[in-house]
Amino acid sequence: MSRLSILLLIGCFLAMGSGCGDEAPKPTKVPIPPAAPKPAAKVPAKEPPKTVTEAKVEPPPAVSYSYIPQGKPNPFQPLVVERPEKPPTPPPKKVEGAARREKEEPGTPLEKVELTALKLVAVVWDIPKPRAMVEDTGGKGYILTVGTRVGKNQGQVTQITSAGVVVSEKHEASDGKIKTREVPLRLYADQ
Repeated sequence: MSRLSILLLIGCFLAMGSGCGDEAPKPTKVPIPPAAPKPAAKVPAKEPPKTVTEAKVEPPPAVSYSYIPQGKPNPFQPLVVERPEKPPTPPPKKVEGAARREKEEPGTPLEKVELTALKLVAVVWDIPKPRAMVEDTGGKGYILTVGTRVGKNQGQVTQITSAGVVVSEKHEASDGKIKTREVPLRLYADQ
């Protein structure tokens, strides 16, 4: 190695070694110049008091607010209210059809849906009042019990078993008479 490279190497080590001391550098104090005094404001000459009568200024009238609850929900009532069971409702009104047969108006959403559009989803049969759950094509679920009215043809749930639900509905026979047929809704397709 040449002398020049050795001297450069030693200079680098010395430069590094001097910067790694244990003591932190002391902060330098920078003097802050004092604030310049503000010039004194001119004081206006005192004028003699004027003999003007002061007008009384009345405060603005207080705004009163009154709450009118008409058309507004009561914030203290619960959002979900349990309603007691109602006594059986009277049968729906009857309307005469063009074919001279009487047909009842649908009262519930289940009476507006065809039986073929309902899908049986669940059955609870081993209780005193068996129940079943069906879904319509929109995915909305309904609970069925024995006696629930279902379908457009005045169907009524007559039986709930482990295999499914039996609905008795009225239909017009070929001879023009109204007959009752049983339509099963199965939980599984292979049953």
